[in-house]
Amino acid sequence: MASFEALLGFGIVRPLVRDQKSDFATSGGEAIVQSAIGQILGTEAESETTQGEVAWRPDFGSKLRMLRHRKGRIVVEMGRAYILEAIRRWEPRITITKVEATFDSQERLVAFRVSANLIKENVPGNRVFAFTNDVSVDVAL
Repeated sequence: MASFEALLGFGIVRPLVRDQKSDFATSGGEAIVQSAIGQILGTEAESETTQGEVAWRPDFGSKLRMLRHRKGRIVVEMGRAYILEAIRRWEPRITITKVEATFDSQERLVAFRVSANLIKENVPGNRVFAFTNDVSVDVAL
């Protein structure tokens, strides 16, 4: 059985920073999931008005950038919907429990906070291959 941390994966974290070996910093577990969420929400997805930021996968990301320079409280609800849509589609290692928004009308700034639970076992679509040293093969003759 693979460990919980192995199910979450390991890779380069965002934002890209150098580590002590002058290589890009890597991490695993909860840190890599947080990094992936930042990557998803920070990448512009294909919409009615844009082609998407990633040429080979234009549907990857979120539509949050469509809300830039928009006014009103509707931005809060649209942002909440775009966040839920993107994370549910692209990050199967978590289940979202709450998306909170705070709106500062003087600054015209909306801040979102996503609360989620990490999965405790492997699920279909996880995209993480958890390998262990224990190999068991059943052969029927």
